[in-house]
Formats: sequence, structure tokens, C-alpha cells
Amino acid sequence: MGRAQRKKGRLPPSFYIEQRAQLAAQGKTQPKVADNTTKSLASVLKKWKRKFIFHRSLWLPSLMKSLSGFCGELGYNPGTFLEDAQVPDFKIFWKWTMDRYNRIGVASSLKNYWRVLRMHALDKADRDFDPRERRDIKNYINVLIDEYGLRTTPKKKPVIGLDDLYLLLYTHWMLDDSTFKDERQRVQVATGLLMAAFFGCRPCSLFDTRVKLDEPDDSDVPTDDTAVASAQRARKAANDVKMDESNHAKSHRDGDTGMSIDAALKVDRDSNTAWNGDSDSDSDSGSLYVCDEDCDTDDDCDAGPEETRSFLYRHFTISIVANPTPGKPNLVFMKATLLHTKGEDNNPRIKTLVIGGGDDDPLFSLLDHFISLAVRGDAFEATSAKNVENMFRVQIPPGRKSLTLKWKRQVLDLPVFREPLRGAGAVGTSPTAPLRASTWITYLKRLGQKAGFEHAFTQYGLRRGLLNVVNNSAPASVRDQLFDHQQGAVGYYLDQEIRLDTESCYLGKPSNEVVQKMARLASLTADASAPMELSSEQKTKLKQHSQVIHLGQRNKALTTRIHATGYNTIGDAKGTPLFNKKKKAEARLSCFKIKLRNHMIVQARKRHFRKADTLAFDAQFTATAAAHMVTPDTHPAKPIEYNIPERAEVVRLTCSPGDGLSDREKLRRRIQVIEARAALCDRRETQRRGRPKSTVKQEESEGAVNESEEDANADFPMVCRPTQSLFRLGDERLSYQGRVYEYAKPNKMMNEVEKHLKKYTPKDQVPCPHPQCKAADWSCPV
Repeated sequence: MGRAQRKKGRLPPSFYIEQRAQLAAQGKTQPKVADNTTKSLASVLKKWKRKFIFHRSLWLPSLMKSLSGFCGELGYNPGTFLEDAQVPDFKIFWKWTMDRYNRIGVASSLKNYWRVLRMHALDKADRDFDPRERRDIKNYINVLIDEYGLRTTPKKKPVIGLDDLYLLLYTHWMLDDSTFKDERQRVQVATGLLMAAFFGCRPCSLFDTRVKLDEPDDSDVPTDDTAVASAQRARKAANDVKMDESNHAKSHRDGDTGMSIDAALKVDRDSNTAWNGDSDSDSDSGSLYVCDEDCDTDDDCDAGPEETRSFLYRHFTISIVANPTPGKPNLVFMKATLLHTKGEDNNPRIKTLVIGGGDDDPLFSLLDHFISLAVRGDAFEATSAKNVENMFRVQIPPGRKSLTLKWKRQVLDLPVFREPLRGAGAVGTSPTAPLRASTWITYLKRLGQKAGFEHAFTQYGLRRGLLNVVNNSAPASVRDQLFDHQQGAVGYYLDQEIRLDTESCYLGKPSNEVVQKMARLASLTADASAPMELSSEQKTKLKQHSQVIHLGQRNKALTTRIHATGYNTIGDAKGTPLFNKKKKAEARLSCFKIKLRNHMIVQARKRHFRKADTLAFDAQFTATAAAHMVTPDTHPAKPIEYNIPERAEVVRLTCSPGDGLSDREKLRRRIQVIEARAALCDRRETQRRGRPKSTVKQEESEGAVNESEEDANADFPMVCRPTQSLFRLGDERLSYQGRVYEYAKPNKMMNEVEKHLKKYTPKDQVPCPHPQCKAADWSCPV
């Protein structure tokens, strides 16, 4: 998962020819399987492998162990066993397995071994057992289950309800005398308990469940803090990268063999083969995505390589909305997204839940736990957020529905739950290493014992507890989405944000519908002041872009060559090779400028949404932030100028409050709105030009519009000026100002006229669009 940067430019055919030969030599592409599946497969295969070293590209290092096994004892060739073995051979393998490994005491284990072995035979030996063979072997496994007395009934699965969770939390805070590396681990345990209870997630969604395949099967999986720190530095470098030619210096290869892409691009640049065509290829846009040094961090929940596959700071946000009850403190809530689920490699699923928003019990408030960890870790970009009281009394800016507390760039990819430091004399919590699932299981097991549970306490008990509550409170589609179960076609239409307050549902209290409704609004983070056009500084940068200058110089050079050839205008050279090159150069210049402009606007909007909330928050508490509140990139909301009176009437009737109106007045207003909308359907508004007018000028303009509309019949017919268009004058759908609009130059007006004349042939009689001519039904030749 993650957004990788790909090379720009075209590769020569020789690169793909060489890649094709290597793919043919590699043979069948192996399927992508989870590490735990691979480890389970290794535990099966080693039972019949002995002193046989397989090729590394086909077999995992764990299979290279010299263990006494089935093939060594009975004289089978482990290299051809899967291809040559018959049904009796597999039967005797299961018999030998039961005699050799006494710890197999559950029927499901033997059935799982058979499933894994069939998968391995299909992937490695391309052997698919026919139904009769599968049925025969399955029947023999059932015989072995009865012969060895394997347990067939499932173990008891405790369901952790609200009262059980209270006992666990009470024990954890009040009675547990266990010591941790530091007390952050204690807070993490309580946070993890609440998150597992309210989210119903598996350990893979929160903690590090990666498997080191070169470790013994019964050993814990260590996490190297240095490796994780290196991954964090790599990800930070990816966030801060400048997307120009310098970030392509490292060579990337396709797979583990073949010509590197950088080498292929070098061949492309150095060669003059026919396939490359004109030197002006699409690679001109290779320098399009150039970010300046303050290019903003992508803080989306799915940005980054997600190497640790744990719950990171970027996976949840904390937002503030105003309380609808005057005088009440703000409502604070969090939206957490779970990216990592069971089977995510083949069937990725993403879900987002909303937590908080009410006056929560401090023992059960998951949001308060996360805020505590964030404040302690100095994770908020807004410096004033360190004072938690500010979150509940900050004022939401006009025109905004919420404020989002952004994370600092350096903490975005840090895990929320972290591993304690290991080693002699090491104390504290690792700054980067995610909490391992094995460590988490140890914590829960010890806590369950402290609480006096009869059966082992695991996270799945909390998951089952939520499922039993949700099963009677939500539709089946929401239940399946929440718990990552198989679902039908309805799953393709469900919102990724779970439409259920699982926290309130679990705690058995009414949900805060205000927060739940606000949190799921698509306009929650809407900000009308976000830039939609380039600033003056950005326009200057666009003009000074090296590629724009290069293409512009080439375009001018072609214009000079056309004039030097003897053509007075560019149009006179139509049909010549120079004319075609000129049009191609113009198109390329225009296309590149449009792409660059769009890219710069996207970056400006990202910068705005990244910084606006932080500035708005800090501006109310610090003078420094208030001074930077209005920046050159900040575009205030433009006032709307209603050029058409019908539109102004619709706005007045529909957007004004209707409180206090009688039933008769409501009916009258309803009729007026219907009529105004019907009248508005026959009008047309032209493109707005120039800068927006001030509020005073706008009111004067609206009054002038109404007066002009009333006197429009008296002004028509009128003399058409050289900068006015006849077609505009005759378009009664336009406002009065739109009809009498004057272009800057006559040639601009003629461009408008020529667009209207394109639909006529030279022999057609064109009806004159002037109002006086239309009344007399006059026409003229084209």
C-alpha cells in the first residue's frame, strides 16, 4: 500500500524485449500470500523434507532446515513428491504425521494441513487433485480423527461485554501491580482495550503482526528499532521529496533482474532510433510535477508505504465542531480509519468510524485517551492545542463547519501503539517501533489473569462482544462491513465510514446524533477561502518555468521562420510543414501550461487545507499566528453578484428564514419560489469577468440592474457599437448588462461573431440578431 513515484519518459523496445525473455525464463508467477500463510506452509512441508536444499526462488529459507521428516525416513524424493505421489502416499503421510507429532490434538489442525498442502501442490507443482482424490483423502483424515480421538468441538469463546470491560479497566487502573517499561505502556493498554471494544477489530489492524520467516516457528518475532527508524526516515524523505529529475537518481529495476529503468531511459536519451519519433515527445511534461521546498505533506490516511502495517497517527483525525446549543462547549470527535484487515493483500478493505462528541465517562472515553497520547507526544501542529481547554472554547471561523487538528509532519507515520525498549538497562517506550502483537497478547493474558478470568483473555473476546451488540442494532450490511465478513454486492455501495456510533452502542447510551451527522458530512472540512486561481506570485513562477520558456522560444522561432519564408501571416502558411510544426508547438505549449497551472492550483489547495485549520486555531491564542492568518495565498470568498433578477429573487425566497410565517404566508412564498424558478429557467448568465466588486458597489450594481431591466425596452433598438456583438444584443436570455457588454477590441468581438456564424453555410441567409431586425424578420447573406 502506498503511493509510489514512477519514472517519467518512454523506454526503448529493447528494454521490454529483454524483460520478456527473463519472464519466460522465470516460468510460472507465484501467487501473493501472507507471511503467516507462508509460515504455516513451511510447518507442513518440513514434516516430509529432510536434508534437501530447495532453490531460494521457489522455497522459503525456513524449508532449508535439516529436520528428520517423512521423505527421509520412507525414502521418498522430496523434489518430486508432490508430482509423483499417489493417494496412498498422502494417506500414509497423514498417518506418519499423527504418530510423529503428538501435540496435534484438534481435528481442525489436520484439516488445515491438508488444505495448505493442496495449495502448495497447485502453486509449486501445478497439480490440482481431482474431486475423487480429495474426497478419498478427506475421508481418511476423518478416520484418523476418530482413531486418535482428536477434539472436534470448538473451544469456548468468551464474549466480553460492557460489565466485563469495566472489570478489566478497573483492574488495570486500580488493582494491577504489574510494572511496565514506562507508564505510557499502561495508557496504551487502556487505549487498546477501548479501541478493540468500540471498533471490533483484529490485532492486525492496530499492531505489528509481521512474521520473520527466517526465525524458528516457536519463537517470538522481534522488531528492530533501527530498521523501523530507517523506514520512518525513508518515508519522511518521500514526503519531503522534490519531484524533479534529481529524485530519479536511484536506479529502479523491474523485479530482481533485467535492465534498470534508469539505464533504459539513458538509452532512450542517447539513441536516435526511429521509434522515438520527433524529439518533442511527451517527456516534456516530465518536469511538470516540480514542488518547491515547502511542498506540503500528504496527510491522507492511505499515503505512505505502510511498512509497519500498524495504526499510525495519519490514520485518525481529531475535529472540532460548534455545539448547536448556545453557551455549550465545542464538540470534539475523532474519525479513525482502519486500513489493515485480514486478507488485505488480496481483498483490501477500508473503514472509518467516528468516536467521541459527548460528555464521556473518563474511564471509557477513547477520544480522551488519544488526546492524552497526542499531547504527551507533542503531535499537534497547532501549538495552542497543547492546552486541551482551547479545543472546547475555540471559535469556529465564519463559513466553516469544523476545525481539524493537524498532526506534525514528523509524527504522521509514527505508530500510536509502540513497543517497549528491549535490551539490558533499556527503559521507556521506543520512539518508532510499533507494538508487536505478541507483546499485546502478553499484556492481555496477564490482565485477564489479574481480573480472575477462567479462560484466556484475548482481543477476539472484545470483538465478539461488539458483534453481539451490533447484530441487533444495525443492518446486516453494516455488521458485515464492520467485522470484515464476506458480503454481497451491497458492499460495493456502502460508505466507508461506518454509519453507526459503535462507542455509544457498546456503552449502551444514546448516540450523539449531532456529532455523527456532522462527522459524515462531505462538507465537513469545506473551506470557501481555499484558492481556486493562481496568485500573482504563482503566475510569475509559471511564466518563468524552464519548460515554458523553452517551448515558448521554440514557438517564437517557428513564427520567425514562417515570416522569413515570405508569409505575411501564420494563416497564409497553412498546409506547409512549417505551419504544421508551428501548430504543434503552440498546442504543446498550451497543453503544458494548462497542466502546470492545474498542478500548481492543486498544490496551493493542498497547502491551504494543510495550514488553514492550524492558523485559524492558533490565531485566537497567539499573536504570531494571527499575523500569519492572512497570507498571499489566502483567497477570501468572493461576493456573489446577481446579474439576473430572477436568481436574486430565488435566493431571497429560499435562503431567508421562514420562522414566524403563517400557513398562508408559507403557501404564498412557495408559489413565488416556483414562479421565480420557472422564470429563471429561461435566463442565461454569462461568464463573470474581472475582479469582484465591493459590497457597496454590488448593492449599487444590483439596483442598476433592476432599473436597467425595467428600462430595457426603452433602450432597444439601439445603435450597435463596434465593440458590441449583435448576437449578444439579441439574446434575451442574458441579463441587460450581458447583452450590452462591450469587448476590449473589435477583433475580440469578431471572434464571438465568427463562432455564431460557423453553423451557417456561405449560401445561407442569416437572420439578423438585432432586436429591431428580429422584429422586422430581416436577414442578410453570410
